[in-house]
Formats: sequence, C-alpha cells, structure tokens
Amino acid sequence: MRWIAFLILTYAVLLLQTSLVQFGSFLAGSAGSVQPDLLALVAAFVAMFARNNLDAMLAAWVLGLAMDLTTGGGGVHGSAVGVMPVAYALAAGAVYRLREVFFREKASTRVVLTLLFCLVAHGLWVALQSLLSWRYMTWGAYGRTMVQATLVSLYTAALAPLAHWLLDRAEPWLLAPGGGRTRH
Repeated sequence: MRWIAFLILTYAVLLLQTSLVQFGSFLAGSAGSVQPDLLALVAAFVAMFARNNLDAMLAAWVLGLAMDLTTGGGGVHGSAVGVMPVAYALAAGAVYRLREVFFREKASTRVVLTLLFCLVAHGLWVALQSLLSWRYMTWGAYGRTMVQATLVSLYTAALAPLAHWLLDRAEPWLLAPGGGRTRH
C-alpha cells in the first residue's frame, strides 16, 4: 500500500462525499435521505486488491474514521465516534477473505463485493449505534435506519463499476506492486 497516495485519495474522496454527493441524494419516505457512500467504494476496492489483509483492514479503518469524523456525533443522541472505523475494518476483512472466490475483474463481481462490504459495514454501524444509544432507539427507528442503510448500500453498489474503473487507473500509484492482482 502506498500510504501517502492513499491518504491524498482519501482526502479527495472525502471532499466529494461532503460536498457533491448531496446533489445525488434522494428522500426515501420514512427511511430518510439516501446518498452513496463514496468512501465505501474506495474501501471495497482496496479490500479486493490489497496485498494483504492488514493493509486492507487498516485502509478501511482510515476511511471509516474519515467518514465517522464528518458524520459522527452530529446531534444524534448517543452517536459515538469510532464505530464506523471498526465496521469498515471488519467489512474489509470479510471482502478480503472472499475475494479469491470471485473473478475480481468483472463489473458484476465488483458490484456484489461492494454491496457485501456496504451491507456489513452499515449494518454493523446501525446495530452498534443502536446498542450504544439503547435509551433513545426504538424498534421502529431501528427498522427505518436499517432500511436506509440497505438503500445506501444498494445505491453505492450501483456506482461501483464506474468508481472502480476510475480507481483501476490510479492503482499503480495506490497499491504496492504484487497486490491482489496476478499479472502474467
């Protein structure tokens, strides 16, 4: 992993996430606002092509921390900072372990693995935040939040082919040689 390039990419994607993504958001009834998670797109890509599991999980942890610092603690009772990095790291570990089962070059595989990453990461985040704010969370609110997390995951996975096509171009600067791809 080339960490300086990765941190620059993280910052650039974080700027896009906090500024331009709001224009692509939509209201999904009682579930609330749905917008793609661009940092999850990067985390899923890194998990698919990182040299080792530690690189994948550490990169995902950094991306989760970036997400948490921009959205965590924003007026929601019991919103704890630090939950999203753990959820991202665990999701990256799951994708890293599953990546050998799939042909990672195919767009459909990238969609499925990105969807899996997002469902695990956002599902864990919702569950852990609900446990941490048990005094304020109701079953109805939990259900709405899980629906919103599922819709965010589907929206993000739909953008995976385009985002991963762009990340493929940056791979030589992002991932160390001998990463997850086998070149002949």
